[in-house]
Amino acid sequence: MRPSVEGIMYPVNACSQVLFGNSDDSEHRLDKFVYTVPHASWSLCKASLDSVFSALRGREFTRIFVLGPLHKGPIGEAEACVYAPEDGVLEGSDWSMELAVPTEISSMVVRSDDVCSEECSLEIVAPYLCKLFPGVPVCHLLGTETGSCSRIAEILRRNFSSGLFLISNNVRTNCAFMWKEAFSI
Repeated sequence: MRPSVEGIMYPVNACSQVLFGNSDDSEHRLDKFVYTVPHASWSLCKASLDSVFSALRGREFTRIFVLGPLHKGPIGEAEACVYAPEDGVLEGSDWSMELAVPTEISSMVVRSDDVCSEECSLEIVAPYLCKLFPGVPVCHLLGTETGSCSRIAEILRRNFSSGLFLISNNVRTNCAFMWKEAFSI
């Protein structure tokens, strides 16, 4: 998968601009390893991103999950599905990350680089993830409704207790409500 909003929603040299500010995560921490991150361009949310990721400095995770809403809409008959990009590498101008869906949920997601590349939830946080957690596999999931997200969230919590879960949500629109409900938050 290739980046689609680099230079538009975040700068081309984003990794070099990652800063760590105030580490108060109380506004963004929902549970032990579940955080909300802004679902907006860096021009609107960089201070919040700096704060969230400052709180995560020095922590270690075996897997990272970036959970966002699917704005494009379901494809064909797959309306109650969760989407994920194909396994591989997502690479920006100064960052790179491994994308991998764990086998525990692989059969439960619809794979589509086309659908996933049009959503900004992963790209907005990718430079931070690459700087703080190099080499940690990232699973990007896009939900459409609470039921399918809940089934996946249950499996993820059970199998990845030392994983980091980032719910990409816009506070004004609550666009990632399905993931917040799935994690019962």
